[in-house]
Amino acid sequence: MNFKSLFKSWKVWMLILALIFAIISLHPNPWASGVAIRSVAKDSPAALAGISTPSPNTPPMSREVILSINNIPIKDLNDYEAIVSKLVPNSTITIKTNKDMYRVEVLPKYELIILNETEIQSYIEEVYDETINKTINVTKTKIVNKTIQRDLGIIDLGLRVYNAPKTNIRKGLDLQGGTRVLLKPETEMNQSDIDNLIENMKERLNVYGLSDIVVKSTADLSGRTFILVEIAGASDQEVKELISKQGKFEAKIGNNTVFRGGQDIKQVCKSADCSYIERCTAVSGGGYACRFNFAITISTEAA
Repeated sequence: MNFKSLFKSWKVWMLILALIFAIISLHPNPWASGVAIRSVAKDSPAALAGISTPSPNTPPMSREVILSINNIPIKDLNDYEAIVSKLVPNSTITIKTNKDMYRVEVLPKYELIILNETEIQSYIEEVYDETINKTINVTKTKIVNKTIQRDLGIIDLGLRVYNAPKTNIRKGLDLQGGTRVLLKPETEMNQSDIDNLIENMKERLNVYGLSDIVVKSTADLSGRTFILVEIAGASDQEVKELISKQGKFEAKIGNNTVFRGGQDIKQVCKSADCSYIERCTAVSGGGYACRFNFAITISTEAA
């Protein structure tokens, strides 16, 4: 075979360039160590320390990776879990990542148990004295149940992590493991409603920074429609908590609830003739605030 003539072909050079670009896009690093941050729970100690959930579109190799905790190197998930299991309440740890360094407070977790015994408890109440025309503090007593506080360890740091990726290849459920959930709609739904439900679920789950998500419709042999949700790298409990959280829509006149979403609302209009934006005004920071209107159809009872 004449190798000189082989490299004179533009097709060969095109193949070589394609392979080079493929390697660059994969960004391989077989020596990568640490644990990558998949998501950060809202209002958790990690979130309060400034650690944020990665964007769903962030490539695996660009995600923030925890390298050490209290100067103890983290090589993999086992190292991370071993260190976290030894944390003590009311302490502060230093988490070093490939992007920054954070100080995270380890908060105590406890349970308040109410006993059948009672005790007299004193408290101070502000009372207005008309005689002297001012408010004074009066010590009063009340009978309350005794309580004891049981220590339950520490509050979860709020970090969901996994072994640091070695390439930009996104592993699915079969390679990485995870959870698959089959959801059955409460009522019969047409294809348009199913599509809207799938898009809404994707948006809700993406808020948590979970990019390895599959949400699609499926059907059994009898024609019944289900929603299939697959989340790679997530446990059963995590998926249950994410999916079971349901939004609530209520309309009130005064303090009285006149109708509720899921019970009284029969249809929500999404077309341009009955859903639109109006009254956009400039706000501080260079943005705009707009009013969004849409029409709904409610049941006779709610009307």
